[in-house]
Amino acid sequence: MANANGWGDGSVNNNIGWGQAPNNNISWGKSQITSWSGATDIDGGNAPTNTVAPAITGTAQEGQTLTCSTGTWSGSPTYTYQWKRNGSNIGSATNSTYLLVTADVGQSIKCTVTATNFIGSANADSNTVTPTSSTDADAQAFITAAGITDPTQQGAINTLVLDLKAYSIWTKFKAIYPIVGGSAATHKFNLKDPRDLDAAFRLTYATGVTHSSTGMVSNGSSGYANTYFNPTTGFTVDDDVHLSFYSRTNANSTQLEMGSANSVAGPYLMLWIRDSNNSRFVMNVTGSYATASDTDSRAFYIGNRIGTSEKGFRNNTNVVSRTSTAASRPNFNIYLLAANYGNTASFYSTKQCAFASIGDGLSNAEAANFYTAVQAYQTTLSRQV
Repeated sequence: MANANGWGDGSVNNNIGWGQAPNNNISWGKSQITSWSGATDIDGGNAPTNTVAPAITGTAQEGQTLTCSTGTWSGSPTYTYQWKRNGSNIGSATNSTYLLVTADVGQSIKCTVTATNFIGSANADSNTVTPTSSTDADAQAFITAAGITDPTQQGAINTLVLDLKAYSIWTKFKAIYPIVGGSAATHKFNLKDPRDLDAAFRLTYATGVTHSSTGMVSNGSSGYANTYFNPTTGFTVDDDVHLSFYSRTNANSTQLEMGSANSVAGPYLMLWIRDSNNSRFVMNVTGSYATASDTDSRAFYIGNRIGTSEKGFRNNTNVVSRTSTAASRPNFNIYLLAANYGNTASFYSTKQCAFASIGDGLSNAEAANFYTAVQAYQTTLSRQV
């Protein structure tokens, strides 16, 4: 039966039939099915299109976090992220943020954003950044030479170098021995010049030195370390010098922790910690020396001379001062864990050494800052006293 309104099956002549009449040019059914397929309802039926590229923000340095924006897209998409190093995916780095690691230093880092809607997906790359190391170059040279792989130890060395530079005393040192890494192979290196050479003042050991994560110690009868630092050639003047020694042992005995002398008659350049309850700071002298009362040799000691001012520091306290004329410099290498008398080791120390240095004289403020830096270093390594 013909339906004038085409509500049912529609008639052959129904021009506005609701169903699918043979001659229905504007059939409601057909156009609705097409619409349901999504071809005309989702932003014109197009996959996402990028109009503004994603961008990386943040400091491109090891240990810092970068952030990747989505950029600007058409098509109302959702987003996913993939960080890449030199064009290759970085593991599970699929968030909008990324923490830079050591492996990223000097490499090309970018982020690929994938935008997806009901029609499809499209990718867009961010700008590329090249991260730098957060480690000071001098610290890194030492870490590499000594083969320090522990992150805590690496961080302690880096902070020590940065602190010494921030206090403007880095240039005062000829040799710094951080005694880190727990072995003879790592303890030997000079932080100021970490080449494995006598000329770089790296340590060599006589039999009888024991090494551990907390420092190095002599057996008290044969063990010592040769620094190869000769005061006559290593310093330019007689009256601008310091020695330092970080002792983790409390002992009252006739032991010399470091130094050298031409003979028993001097001249002397030495640290002599807690002999008969006194610590002696023997800084380029031939006769008497500065002496401070001391009942506990677990501390950081600095013997110092600038001009005629001879001083001794225990931790950050100036414990003794006196005025004396500097003698000539000894012409034999400074030893650690003993004193070098004319190329003969004597008065072996049994105090565990966790740090030592040789350098120019320090002012009171510089000595206090030096202690602060060294104590922070030891605290990071959990071996402070």
